[in-house]
Amino acid sequence: MDRYETVQLFNKPYLATSLQDFWGRRWNRYASNILRETVHKPIRKMLTGFVGVGAARVLTLICSLVVSGVLHEMLFYYITCGKKPTWEVTCYFVLQGLSMAFEASFKKCVRIKEWPTWNLLHPVVSAIWTCGFVVVTFFWLLVLPVWRDVQNSCDLWSN
Repeated sequence: MDRYETVQLFNKPYLATSLQDFWGRRWNRYASNILRETVHKPIRKMLTGFVGVGAARVLTLICSLVVSGVLHEMLFYYITCGKKPTWEVTCYFVLQGLSMAFEASFKKCVRIKEWPTWNLLHPVVSAIWTCGFVVVTFFWLLVLPVWRDVQNSCDLWSN
């Protein structure tokens, strides 16, 4: 009989020191692996010849998070009892992707300019900043819209 290895779904996301670390290595690693293999790698391979390596990385990052956003939008469609999508859920993931692209560009600029690393954030501060950004945007673009929609309708027990 074949042996199957289980993937640890979460890897201490509260210790993430960057958005790339949070989404790529610590939060829902199963979904990250699926998106990497089915969206990110094929699109990156296709785009690299047209736009170059750097632009292809950014575009595939955004594409992967748009796909994730649309999938989550479908889940939220059912959570809100079939309410018309507001696309706030997808905006959340696009915002995370744009923020990761900005973060990667900033890190590259620090390396190229050879700025001293002492003025970079301490890992504890960076972890608090990362988790804070994820939580605040999560509440703003995911929790509030669902809460608003579920409170306004969804009479499951009225029959």
